[in-house]
Amino acid sequence: MNMLKINQKLLKLAVFTLSTFVILTCSGKVLASSPNGETENKSMLLTQASRQEWRICEQRGASWSEVKYFESKNYFANICRDGNGQLTLVAGAKSNPDELLELPVKADQGYLAVDGNKTFMIDNSSFSMAINGLVVKKEQLTYTGE
Repeated sequence: MNMLKINQKLLKLAVFTLSTFVILTCSGKVLASSPNGETENKSMLLTQASRQEWRICEQRGASWSEVKYFESKNYFANICRDGNGQLTLVAGAKSNPDELLELPVKADQGYLAVDGNKTFMIDNSSFSMAINGLVVKKEQLTYTGE
């Protein structure tokens, strides 16, 4: 008898949990969509607006131009060419875009920038940072632009 009551209570809890999940999931979809089905467009506009803020080579001056632009989940990086033809990495965290790293770049099979014992590498698939030759951070690229 005791076991039967426990099983009934567990079944009621399971049904309650499942129905709550279904209700919340449906509510989230309704709240996220608009009558015109513009959800994807709004998300895209937000991404593009942020991306435009992070593409900053031209903000450095009239003689600067963008060579390549990269994004990962947490970071953005610009490869810029200055008026003297020098390549420069201008990169930062998406969470703090005002704090930028700006270093001269060597281009070979990717882009390499060195700051003391730290080496920053960007290739066609990932960002990585090494300290004293040991890779301590690596993120896959999510967007590449020219």
